[in-house]
Amino acid sequence: MKNYIRELIAYRGLLFNLTLNELKLRYRNSVLGLLWTILNPLFYLLILAVVFSQIMRFRIENYTIFLFAGLTSWMMIQQSVIIATSSIVNNQSMIKKVYVPKIVFPLSNVLARYIDSVIMTLVLLGFMVYFKADFTWSLLLIPVILLLHFLFSLGLSLISSVAHIKIRDVQHIIAIIFQALFFFSPIIYSLEVLPEKFRPFFLWNPFYYFIQTLRYPVYNGTPPPAKIFLAAFLLSLLIFLTGFYLFSRKEKYFVFHLS
Repeated sequence: MKNYIRELIAYRGLLFNLTLNELKLRYRNSVLGLLWTILNPLFYLLILAVVFSQIMRFRIENYTIFLFAGLTSWMMIQQSVIIATSSIVNNQSMIKKVYVPKIVFPLSNVLARYIDSVIMTLVLLGFMVYFKADFTWSLLLIPVILLLHFLFSLGLSLISSVAHIKIRDVQHIIAIIFQALFFFSPIIYSLEVLPEKFRPFFLWNPFYYFIQTLRYPVYNGTPPPAKIFLAAFLLSLLIFLTGFYLFSRKEKYFVFHLS
């Protein structure tokens, strides 16, 4: 890992340019540009809020903040992993021609999405002001919580990018899995609305812990319970280290499998 850190420092210019290029390409020829980072999830939020608060009649106080907190956490991870999965394959021409630390490709994708996530978190705080939600000292934990999201997303991205080299269907499979997990994660509902016999099954979903770590300080105005925070911390560390180990073991063979 020390070697990787040294290489990332040496290639920091490349990492910066790749991240910037990712942001530019996403909004190229777009009139509103970076505003779509905010508008896309806001439209999605509006639809979900209307459907589940007015039509489905979810009786959750201050439902917009509840929903937005869960959606922000979810999108941090989902969008990062889906985009970064193809990062090695998409940059195969550069990988074949010159030596660069290959981790810069998934890392730049995750960093670009992380910038989006920070913007979305600021918008979320703006919603808290608008809806007169309580601002408590627990909000100071948000940078740490975002870091856990980042490590978890990066670890998953490293794993999926390695798998995608050999199996090009991986990106589509991951997208389908995320679609399914969306409804099995407490984003649009709380576990309290579920029959008690089903709740333990949802606790096996790792996304539950990340959603709750952000939702507690934003919606409840309290730090996340120690068990939930510890679970998110251990999951982010485990997945990051697993992804890093797998990526570092396989990267020297990437060029032989790219075509």
